[in-house]
Amino acid sequence: MLGYGLIVTERDSLTLRPRCLQVGRSTEQGDHEQLKELYSSGNLTVLANDSLLHQDPVQLDFHFRLTPQASAHWHGLLCDHRLFLDIPYRALDQGNRESLTATLEYVEEKTDVDSVFVNFHNARNDRGALLRAFSYMGFEVVRPDHPALPPWDNVIFMVYPLERDCCHFCSKPS
Repeated sequence: MLGYGLIVTERDSLTLRPRCLQVGRSTEQGDHEQLKELYSSGNLTVLANDSLLHQDPVQLDFHFRLTPQASAHWHGLLCDHRLFLDIPYRALDQGNRESLTATLEYVEEKTDVDSVFVNFHNARNDRGALLRAFSYMGFEVVRPDHPALPPWDNVIFMVYPLERDCCHFCSKPS
């Protein structure tokens, strides 16, 4: 159990962590301690590992406080201006929707991420509901052989492209 009141189970664990980072860490308390607070405002706290200073993929964990006793938790991995998020169990609950909105707002306002990818196993019982809900929020299904994706079997990826002004630094008033 993490310090935020959520029990992380195998189905909640970050799909990307073992395959992309290959660090062999678990999602138990020891893993949480290796993350450092990167940002905190309102109900959202963002934690990151020490790779933030290197060119390696960066683990980002987004904690959204729902109540004093409960939080929604999204595991993420930042690679080459792309953020990959694992869809947690019960992602369609109201609290998780609010936490995803806060996470997307943080990513758009505070990072240089161009695309946010969510992923889930295609055998999930709630697959249809996830596809509908994320499509409604602006995510699009990505074909499995897309070059930005890891070559995984049995995983569905959806992408939310962030609209960036390519000259946003040029257009600021002096």
